[in-house]
Amino acid sequence: MAVKILELIGSSDKSWEDAVQEALREAGKTVRNIVGVDVLGFKAEVKNGKIARYKANVKIAFTVER
Repeated sequence: MAVKILELIGSSDKSWEDAVQEALREAGKTVRNIVGVDVLGFKAEVKNGKIARYKANVKIAFTVER
């Protein structure tokens, strides 16, 4: 079995967890056989002293069909 890795940035106005879920949802639209996600880091956009957008940098692993 071969595994490939796709690196994405997910974003959300709710939370970092939701940003990770968003990256996973978007990847799932075009990638099959997702088997794992590795969260590399979190960032945020700040406006008026508050977090306006949460961002999560993730790697998504999926198996390659032969």
